Amino acid sequence: MFASHFQSLSIKTRQAYVLFYPLAAVSSIITIVTWTGQYLGFFDLDMSAQDHAHEMIFGFAPAVMTGFLLNGVKKINLILLVLIWLMGRFLPFINMVPAPLIALIQIIFPILLSLFVAVPLFRNAKTWRNFAFAPILVAFILAESLFQLGQLGYWDNGQERSIFFALNLICAMVFMMGGRVVTAVTNGAIQSLGEHLKPGKQSYWERKGLLCLIVLAIGDLSNIPLLSIIGNLGLFIALSMRIFHWQPHRLWQKPQCLWLHIGFMWLAIGILLRLFGHIFATPFDIIGIHTITIASLGTLTLTIMSRTTLQRQRSPIIIPKIILYALANLTLATFFRVAMELLNDRQIFMILSSFFFAIGFSFFLFWFVMTLKNKK
Repeated sequence: MFASHFQSLSIKTRQAYVLFYPLAAVSSIITIVTWTGQYLGFFDLDMSAQDHAHEMIFGFAPAVMTGFLLNGVKKINLILLVLIWLMGRFLPFINMVPAPLIALIQIIFPILLSLFVAVPLFRNAKTWRNFAFAPILVAFILAESLFQLGQLGYWDNGQERSIFFALNLICAMVFMMGGRVVTAVTNGAIQSLGEHLKPGKQSYWERKGLLCLIVLAIGDLSNIPLLSIIGNLGLFIALSMRIFHWQPHRLWQKPQCLWLHIGFMWLAIGILLRLFGHIFATPFDIIGIHTITIASLGTLTLTIMSRTTLQRQRSPIIIPKIILYALANLTLATFFRVAMELLNDRQIFMILSSFFFAIGFSFFLFWFVMTLKNKK
């Protein structure tokens, strides 16, 4: 009996998204609600702004990436990933746990993810686009390690530098997903109009954008403003040209395609605001970061998680109304978060932004659970 159970755990599964997509949604809701509650003084979890950013960038985002990229893994390895990810979310809030142990657990997750995803990509990637995912994932090990060095007091600027570095890695991951997902979806939509995209243009701007992301990541990590400015400017141009060649103005009646474009438009706006932030500082830097995280990454993660769920359930890839409502809530959350930085009444705008963000991901979570339930 034991041998049969062990053999079943050794069988590969394509169900990583079934676990990690809802975990990502739940973690985003809990993180936003608890951070808002502490910010407003309802309770004190001893959570700093850097801890809040860490949970979103090193907790939520990697969970989404795991669900998307891990499309064939042994069940025992998937269970291990889930356990390590959960420990990384809960252990920092247990006072009796030693800080070095927390740091070790946090670093183990990107190491395991690299072993289960990046190594196969290194071996099997047939195009540079697929190969590029591997070093991005491996770089998350460095980013998490630098953050933990800051947490342990070995590097004064470790948390802040690593958060920006990891944010750039997420942007790089999303940027590359654009070539793998958005271009294919857009090409299908354009073909329905009797035309085709020009793949050469997409590849050209994708390579240029990835180069600019490397410059931006080095600039933010090394705190060399000139490199950050050059990287932001180049990335904004590359993003703008990719969006232009996707011809989103012709696809406004195809929401399953248009919302992917909107996510990239938000990313371009966020990158432009970050450029202004490097030049003029506050409030452009803060607004730019939240435009990228709430509007762009929120929109793209919701859209991609919904699409891949339907695809892996072998259902028609048509974004349901509840997900459109979720995306609309994220847009409202973005506007109120921007208003928080520009207007006086910060508390009410913080509450509204967090409320609409949580509602948006709650809609997705409800839809996801019901979709799996109805397919059984």
